[in-house]
Amino acid sequence: MTCLLSILSIYSQVNIGRKRGLGNLYVVEHKDKLYDHIRKTTTYFVVPDSLDFNETKKVIEEIWTFNTIKFISEIDYKKSDLISTDNSIIKFQDKNYIKTKQTIGLNDERIVGAIDLYKFQMFYYKEVSKKDNGKIKKEIGQIAEIIFTPNNYYRFLATDLDYTGDFEIGYVGRSNLIKTGTNEFTIKAKDDGNSYEYLKSPDSYNFHLGYIKNYFQTLNNKLNNNQSLRIRDEIKNKDKLKELKSKTLYVPNWLLKDYSTFKLKVTKVLKPEELFEDYKYEFKVLTNNELNAKILNKDEFYYLMHTTYNGEKVVSIINSLTGQIIYSIVDNSSNLIKKSDLKNISKLIK
Repeated sequence: MTCLLSILSIYSQVNIGRKRGLGNLYVVEHKDKLYDHIRKTTTYFVVPDSLDFNETKKVIEEIWTFNTIKFISEIDYKKSDLISTDNSIIKFQDKNYIKTKQTIGLNDERIVGAIDLYKFQMFYYKEVSKKDNGKIKKEIGQIAEIIFTPNNYYRFLATDLDYTGDFEIGYVGRSNLIKTGTNEFTIKAKDDGNSYEYLKSPDSYNFHLGYIKNYFQTLNNKLNNNQSLRIRDEIKNKDKLKELKSKTLYVPNWLLKDYSTFKLKVTKVLKPEELFEDYKYEFKVLTNNELNAKILNKDEFYYLMHTTYNGEKVVSIINSLTGQIIYSIVDNSSNLIKKSDLKNISKLIK
């Protein structure tokens, strides 16, 4: 089975609005009366099993001011009856939609399209009623979504490991993926006759509590101001960007990967000075754990985030303390962050 890996990558951004299609970035702006309605509801935040319940509750409670918010585990949510127009829900959705095609005359099936919805979704109940048979009829409306990047275990890193940090390793094929624990996998593969064994990276590039905090700050602030937000909205806050003349731009180390869409794998990991050759100001590369620790410690700094959604690239810069996005552009030029992206940012800072 052939995997089109470039369309399997989905990275974190915030969309606030009514969804127009399953696999695209477009949303329709909400009307003020919807914000007024949602503000009166109680929002139930369903904490995913993969996150620490108490830590997540603490972080989100500190920044959420839009309406009353309560926290519930996934297990308790399944047992609960929260279907009511008085409630809104924030829940993690993990669904895959894959379209395959059979080769005529051959027993060969290949993936020709894929949408991976790995996201927090905030929704409300437009209408709730009981049918004659006693079953509940409900109509759901989307308020917002925060999309993340699930790891994909199909790549093999063909270079030295000096800068690998905690991002994924490897195109190895499903048969070589061995589960070793609840959230750990050992990857075994051969390259040029040598045998390698690596521990897989975290489940997501950016499904980490620090990043999650910043995304929910953006969501909370926009909801408070009755503002929709589309990933396609271009943001270039030149006044804030100029602060980077004297401040360090922090960078998660997985941005250094050089991925070949032709070979369908990571071909090498760039050294920081290679990627940032045309960025004229201070920067520092950290692992996800280091960067998230700084965010949760309430240090204030700016960090770079690169994301793609179904072939469209998003490059953004985020304030770690407020969650404010001071720079965000979308294009379909490449699935990778390139020197030219950093050069364009550098020009705005000047």
